[in-house]
Amino acid sequence: MKKVQCKPSEKKSVLDTPAKARDLLSHRIPILDMSGLGPFQFLNGNEPEMAMNGTRVTLLFKSDERFYELSARYNNNEPVNVLDFVNAQRQLKARMFSMKAGGQR
Repeated sequence: MKKVQCKPSEKKSVLDTPAKARDLLSHRIPILDMSGLGPFQFLNGNEPEMAMNGTRVTLLFKSDERFYELSARYNNNEPVNVLDFVNAQRQLKARMFSMKAGGQR
């Protein structure tokens, strides 16, 4: 029998990008949760940057006290207006689809 070697995935990661992008990530927290934490942060005024990671869009939030405060509020199940939350989700998804289609933010 002949052994076949599998090649590692050839998808590019955000971490495989130039040093400038890695430096950007060192001060940002990547979030993939487009249905929960991401919109909650956005709804409360913490605007994310977006970056392509292969075929996925990652939300990048500043690593600061505000991010951790809002994360704690989200994890404590703070009540929010449903309509406002759904609109925040829709806005983020629209930006994500625009970025995937080749547009910029």
